Amino acid sequence: MAAAGRSNADGLHDELVGRARDLVPVLRERAAIPDRIRTIPRETHEAFTDAGFYRILQPARYGGHETGLATLIDIAAELGRGCGSSAWVFTNLVMQSWINGRKDQRAQEELWADDPDVHTASSFPGREAVVREVDGGFAVSGEWHYSSGIDFASWNNLQLFLTPENGPPCIAFAGVPESDYEAIDDWDMTGLRGTGSRSLRVDGAFIPEYRVHRIEDDKALNTPGGRINPGTIYRLPFWGIGARAFSAPAIGLARGMMDHVVEDLRGRIGARGGVVLAEQPTVQARIAESGAEIDAAWSMLLKDSADAAAIAEAGRLADLETRTRWRRNNSYAVQLCLRAADRLYALAGMRAMEPESPIARIWRDIRAAASQVGTAWDPQATNYGKALFGLPLSDPRARG
Repeated sequence: MAAAGRSNADGLHDELVGRARDLVPVLRERAAIPDRIRTIPRETHEAFTDAGFYRILQPARYGGHETGLATLIDIAAELGRGCGSSAWVFTNLVMQSWINGRKDQRAQEELWADDPDVHTASSFPGREAVVREVDGGFAVSGEWHYSSGIDFASWNNLQLFLTPENGPPCIAFAGVPESDYEAIDDWDMTGLRGTGSRSLRVDGAFIPEYRVHRIEDDKALNTPGGRINPGTIYRLPFWGIGARAFSAPAIGLARGMMDHVVEDLRGRIGARGGVVLAEQPTVQARIAESGAEIDAAWSMLLKDSADAAAIAEAGRLADLETRTRWRRNNSYAVQLCLRAADRLYALAGMRAMEPESPIARIWRDIRAAASQVGTAWDPQATNYGKALFGLPLSDPRARG
């Protein structure tokens, strides 16, 4: 699908997406490995590095491409066809480059001045996480969870839930080097098993203020990093548009299931009556409906990303209703992919229930993707409804 709202006109988008498409057969060959080892193979990570995928949202001053979100979406839509866990690791690591590109220049120098291929993962605070504001920054201790791609990251952006005295609550991303935390081998899920989304433990680390980026969408046009990095991407409202990191792999997963099911149905003879299943109108109609849902989801993500870029390029901030609509659409795109996957799964029949079936793996992965807080339907739907009717929003990710 052609990417809307590209930030580059020199063919870089098409080149990167073409590299992702070329990797699909390799990823399919390896697709069972991530489920077994609970992380993606290092060869896959190295292939992504060599292809330049991780640099798409990285500042140009540090060797990045500064492309738009459309490039991330279209690459994930290809990689996910081969391996959902691999696509998930790609998008999650890339999004941290975007966050880091919005930080103070000192934080960016620490990360990339000596090695532009340094990666950052992210993590969500556990109940026992302790965050104390101290002179010059924060002191943190406890456990943080769900750090996708932690095996390939030298840094981690700890999410901090802050409640300042003079202002509404907000969430910040605070960078710590791997020397400040210990990874915990606790990721053992039924879906997206290969993402290596393990926990980490921090014991009294100090995080200087310059490594902390408060994600406040109403200040998106003037972030510290945005003042030194010219790319439009650093002026986009993070909470309004950033959850594409979790929805884009679902597009790839649904496309991958379509590939497998269509191939399986070609020439397949029904167990009763000896009919050719591909010739049955009901089969054709269900395939068509699933394909339409996937394309609609994909188009929705691309359009919102293009609209967000156009608004930022005009020097404006999207209003709250628009930002919550983008989050609603992001979640609805995943719901469309879920519906498509459920219908395709049923078409595959009993063979889809075999433990090693790629169709079964994709079905589990796409349901896991739909469970992420940024894609879960109910909170995004109700936040949009509240914004539409001018009601107060309690979720700092929705208020922006």
